[in-house]
Amino acid sequence: MTTFSEQFGFDRSEVNLANWLESPYSSWSFQNVPEIVPTAVIDGPGTSALPRAIDDAFLDQTFDDELPEKRRDYLDRTFTDAFLVVNKGKLISEYYREPMNESTRHLVFSVSKSITALLTGIVIDKYSLDVTKTVSHYLPNAKGSAYEDATIQDVLDMLVSVQFIEDYTLKAGVYARYRRAMLFMPPSKDELLPKEHLGEFLFTLPKASGDHGKVFAYQSPNTDVLGMILEKVTQTRFPTLLSELLWKPLGARSATVTVDGIGQSRTAGGIACAAHDLALLGELFRNLGFANGQQIVPEKWIQDTKENGNPQAWNVGDFETLFDHGRYRNKWYADGDGAYCGIGIHGQWMYVDPASESVIVKMSCQPVASDDELDTRILVFMRDIAASLR
Repeated sequence: MTTFSEQFGFDRSEVNLANWLESPYSSWSFQNVPEIVPTAVIDGPGTSALPRAIDDAFLDQTFDDELPEKRRDYLDRTFTDAFLVVNKGKLISEYYREPMNESTRHLVFSVSKSITALLTGIVIDKYSLDVTKTVSHYLPNAKGSAYEDATIQDVLDMLVSVQFIEDYTLKAGVYARYRRAMLFMPPSKDELLPKEHLGEFLFTLPKASGDHGKVFAYQSPNTDVLGMILEKVTQTRFPTLLSELLWKPLGARSATVTVDGIGQSRTAGGIACAAHDLALLGELFRNLGFANGQQIVPEKWIQDTKENGNPQAWNVGDFETLFDHGRYRNKWYADGDGAYCGIGIHGQWMYVDPASESVIVKMSCQPVASDDELDTRILVFMRDIAASLR
């Protein structure tokens, strides 16, 4: 029997809350989040299975990035844990790096935002959530913070003017406070427990100098605020809400979401699920919210996500170089080439290309959280595959 250290190159005892997001430990920890961070279960029946029409030669085809190589070798080189390609509703290619398999849950980081947005579309329909209202309309404790006069749509589109630096390398300051509050980092040296829970932290953030609605500014706390609003409007905890309104109707396997010390879900980046179920979500988006014979997400919400957004805000925002002619709407990226995707740090992708009727899922453990150069090349890889299927 292969030992843990033989399989991963380090001992389990070496992995802890201080290093679990770092390489090489992330090759194990991203697939075993509950052993590091408190989590809540998102119940799912696991009844849906994509029809399989596996093309054994698909990953042996050549892709030319820095040098011509097989797609399979490219996946190996880009720290891929799982990779799935769905075309016209059928799974045509899959790849897993041991010990990951089709049922293994993998942390998807900020793809959680895109999932939370699909849930938001359902809540709008079932609970009359009004995205034109301000955050403080639903959460009075937001008063005095950046979120007091931001609308729910500002939150959805990352158009909130808030003083916050999204820098994954920081071990101190406001970002470290954020990670400690969500229990992704150990308490500081003078603390036994974090000084603040996630909700407490969020509403200490002050407004920046500009107005809301003008500039695309990628700030993860926005989506944690959205999760709190969903819970307030529905009077239901996020894991239960996601299970009842999305996971069970979709037929996905049970998943997990990380929680803070009082059970507040990390809706911005704490969901872990199987690659197959991320593909089901991509197919749900491609099919305009319809799956298993029912309209799970309102079609008008998917159409709004696909068609709207603020190109001007994108062009002066944080990621203007990632997508030419891009947009960001309801926590989904719109590629200028006509594709839509959810993206998470360390190489998580849910890529939907309506033109080729395809969905591509990539789960990874890239050593650098935000590797702009590698992410840009992986986007080219996704586009190349989609183009080959058109």
